This record gives sequence, C-alpha cells and structure tokens, in this order.
Amino acid sequence: MYLYNKITKNRGRVASQVVSQKERDRLVARAEEVLGHEYYGWKVNIDGFCIQLFTNSYHLNEFWIENWFSMSRKIRSHGRIYAVLDSEFKNGEPYAAYNPETKTAVIFNTEYYGQVKSWGALGISCDIAEDQHDIHSIHGSCIEVNGDGIVLIAPTNTGKSTHSYALLQMEGARLHSDDWLYVRFIGGEKGRVSADISERKFYIRTNIVKVFPEIRRLLNKCKLENVEPLTPEEVEERKRQGKPVTDDPYVAHDYSRAMLDPLWIAGPAKFVDTTRIRRVLLLQRNRNDPEIVRKLDVEEALEYLVTQPEQFLNPYLNVITPEKTEVRKNFFRRLFRLVPCYLVNTVDPVDVVQQKIREIIKGKFDGN
Repeated sequence: MYLYNKITKNRGRVASQVVSQKERDRLVARAEEVLGHEYYGWKVNIDGFCIQLFTNSYHLNEFWIENWFSMSRKIRSHGRIYAVLDSEFKNGEPYAAYNPETKTAVIFNTEYYGQVKSWGALGISCDIAEDQHDIHSIHGSCIEVNGDGIVLIAPTNTGKSTHSYALLQMEGARLHSDDWLYVRFIGGEKGRVSADISERKFYIRTNIVKVFPEIRRLLNKCKLENVEPLTPEEVEERKRQGKPVTDDPYVAHDYSRAMLDPLWIAGPAKFVDTTRIRRVLLLQRNRNDPEIVRKLDVEEALEYLVTQPEQFLNPYLNVITPEKTEVRKNFFRRLFRLVPCYLVNTVDPVDVVQQKIREIIKGKFDGN
C-alpha cells in the first residue's frame, strides 16, 4: 500500500493556447464561479516570484504545496493559475490557456500535476523573469562537481536523469537540480554564470529505479501520481511487440511520478541550491554519429537547440513568438561564450558514455 497515489484521468500535458486579456477575463470568471468560496489557494516562491494556485482539486493542491517553497500570504502574486474541475465546461474535456499580459494560466478538467507545474508555474515564472529581470531558464539538470556546475540539456529518453544521478557517485559531487534551473549573468561579458534551483522537491519519473534501485525505498515514502501496474491488455500488446513485460508498478509506465525530496537522495551535504555553471552538455541519441563527444562552438550549440522539435529543448515555454525566440537565442549565445559546450551521444552503453562525461568534467577530454 502506498502512502499516497493519485490516478489521474489525463497522464500528460494537454494542448494549450495563448489568449487575449478579454478571453482570459471570461475564463477566470467561469473558474471563479465554479470555485466559489470553497477552494484551495496557496502562494509559493519560485525564484523570488510569487505564483498562486486556485483549485478545487485536492491532489493538485497537495502536490503544489509539496513541490515549492512557500511564500508569505502578504505578498501579492506575480502570476496566477486557476486549475478547475468543471464537468460543464467544454463537456468536461481538458483545456489550457495563458494570457501573457496578466500572467494568468487557466486550466480546466485535468488533475495531471505536470500541467500545473511545468506549463503553468514554470512557464509563468519564465515569462516574467526573462522579460523583466534578465533571468533565464534552462529545462535540464545540474550536478556540481568540486564547485563546478555541470548542466545537462537533453531530449526525452536520451539519458539525462541516468547520467545526472550517475555523476553523484563522483568525489566532490553534489545534486543541484533535476528538471529546471534559473540562470543569471554576473559581472558582464567576462563574468560568471550563476544557476539557482527552482523547486523544493523533485517531481520525478518513478522508473528511475531501473537504473538506481536504491531510490526505491525513498519512493515508498513519497506522494505518488499514476503509479499503476500494466493492464492485461497492455501486457498482451507488449508481448506482441516483443517489449519487456514487468510486474513492477514503478517502472510499468513512463508517466508514473513521485514527489521526492532531494535531501533524501544523498543527504544535505550532497545538495547545493546555487552553483556556478562551468560546463554544458547537450545530449543526443544518434546511431549515425560515430563520435561520443564533440566540442561545439557557440553557433553550433545554438543551432542544435533551435532545430529541435521542442525549441531550446524546453517544452514548458508557454509564449513562443519571434521576439521571445530572439531573447532566448541571445541568452544561449551569452551562455556559450562564457561556458564550453559539448555534444554527447548517449547511444553507447551507460558506463562508456559516463566515462567520457567524466573526462569532460575533469578537463581531460581531447577536444578541450
């Protein structure tokens, strides 16, 4: 029996759209009518920005409070999220909209927390930070090794989590972030690049236990989402496709999640909330590329990020315009001028790729 495990109807983010302020006002009015005065509302601190959630979902409220650092109730919100279950709105179908002028997201009829966390909270705070404060966001993980921040940016299923957690075995390694980091430039064009965490707890895939089985005992103490065994139909389909069949609910589905405290993973001494970025690793899984590691110049690195199906390998951006794209291009140009960037092909076995990554970190890679 799990401590807490919510099975949601939707298990992924729904399509979203940017709406006018007039449409935002109409949607908010509907949301507030449904919520009435019996709603959950909690303000959180995301890199200094106050984001408030209004919801009638107990599950979303529970994960929201677990996920973020709290903010004083006296602070007025910089951004708002309405996440409302309303069977009469669009026949109960999921819907998501965002208005950039008011920094308001309105989400109907989905309890999948990933929608609220990523596209809602992180998307809004990114929109505010890059426009008003020259603070930028990276969808990626970061491990600090002997004071140097190592950032991994990767498409799905290319080994970001696997190699991030493997790096924790290095002497002098500390965990920084698992999914998202805020980046500031300090000291101008020849200064340094500082990275800050965004979350209090990690919203991670439970199938990480396939690579790191020692985390299983930690997941047993976590609040969970969509941890469930394969159905008989899924078992038969996997058999037909020649795919492995498992009776382990933690690894049965890619969408199963846990809210894990990073301090549990290796203790407070192995965790850091601010670091200086010294290397960026862009991961790919390309069987047609014989090189495991290749150092990239500024424009090569930028080209890789811009040409991905998800621009900048960031699925959480809720405003994508030509103007925003230029802002983000300029950010990565500044980053890659100050920090060396490497393209790492993860198609080889984990231990082989991990050895190459460690050579980069130690400054022993021949392409340096």
